[in-house]
Amino acid sequence: MTQLATAITLTPVTSTGFAMHQIFHIVGPVTARLLLGLLLSLSAQLAKAQTVTTVPVNIFGDGDPENGIEDSREQVLTGRSRGSGLPDQYLNAGTIKCDGKIRGTAMVVDTRQLAPGLNGVVLATAAHVLYDLEKKRRFKHCKFHYLGMDKPARYRAKIDLGRLRLGNFDPGKETGELEFGEGDWAFLYVPRPWKGFDRDQGFVVRDFSSFELESHQQSGGEFSLIAFDSKAGVMSISRNCRVIESNENDLGGGRWKGQLLDDCDSMDGASGGGIIATLNKQQFLIGIRTGSHWSEQVYPVNEYPLGPPEGSLWNRKSNTNFGRAIDARLLREIHSYIQELITDSSTF
Repeated sequence: MTQLATAITLTPVTSTGFAMHQIFHIVGPVTARLLLGLLLSLSAQLAKAQTVTTVPVNIFGDGDPENGIEDSREQVLTGRSRGSGLPDQYLNAGTIKCDGKIRGTAMVVDTRQLAPGLNGVVLATAAHVLYDLEKKRRFKHCKFHYLGMDKPARYRAKIDLGRLRLGNFDPGKETGELEFGEGDWAFLYVPRPWKGFDRDQGFVVRDFSSFELESHQQSGGEFSLIAFDSKAGVMSISRNCRVIESNENDLGGGRWKGQLLDDCDSMDGASGGGIIATLNKQQFLIGIRTGSHWSEQVYPVNEYPLGPPEGSLWNRKSNTNFGRAIDARLLREIHSYIQELITDSSTF
C-alpha cells in the first residue's frame, strides 16, 4: 500500500507568545501565572496535535551518521559565485506566505522571450501550497518572499490571486490515489517585483523529456532541488540528486506521464520547489516538487505515524519524493498564461 504526502508546511504556533504578552498588560500577576500555565498547556497540546498530523517531506541520507543525513544540501548564498562556475541563477527563488504562514516554495520563471516588456514576475509552484487543506479552500492573501526573507519588507511582494493558472488540483481528493499529483501545479503573477529583482536570474522552463534522465548525469549534467528548509529557516539547494520518471514497477505506478521521483534532501517547506537540470553551465526548471510516496508495508503506520524517519534511504519501490514534471502540456499552459497577461495592458 502506498501513501502520499502533500508536503505542506505546518509551522509552530507563534501567536501564543504574542497573546501572553498582551495578557500580562491587563491582568494581575496571580491571574497571569494561571493563564500562562493554561496557555503553555494549550500550546503543548496544539504542538502535539500538529506533530501527529504533520507529514513531512523525507530527508534522504547515505546511512552514515558520521557525516550527517543532509550532507548533499547547501544553503543558498547571495552575491557569490560557486566553485563550479555556475551562475547564481538559483537565487531567484523564495517562499510563499499565505494568511500569515509559510506554505511552500516558488521559483521565478524567465519570461523574457515570451513577454519582454512584462512588468511583473511569473512564479511556478505546487497548487496545494495555495490551499488550506483542512478547510478545503484557497487562502485569501499570499505574498512571495525573496529567498524566504521576512524582513525587510522590500524583499516581499504581493501575489495577485485574481490572476492564477492552476492545475486540476482537488484539495478534497484522497491523496492515496496514484493519480493524485498530476494537477498539482500553479503559475502565479506578482505585479510589482521586490527590490533587487534581476530578470537574468529567472529559470527557463524546459520539457523534461528533452533530457535523458537516466543518462543525464553520466553525460556531465546534474539534477538539483531548490527549496525552503523550514528547520533551518533558509533556502537551500540539494545537489547531485537522482531524478527518474515513475513506471509501473515503483510506488508511483507510472499512472501519469511526467511523474518524477527524486532523492533530493529536503524538509517541510519544499513543496513547490524547483527540480533543476544543469548542463554546460545552463540551468533549466524541469519539475515542481509536490510530495512523497512510501510503502506502508515497509513503514507501517502504527510504527511510523509520521512516515519514514529522517535519514531513511531512498528507494523508488518503498520511499521516494515525487514531483510534477514540466512537460509539453505545462509549456502550453505557461505560454497561454503569459499571453493572457500580455492582453492586460496593466501588466506592461
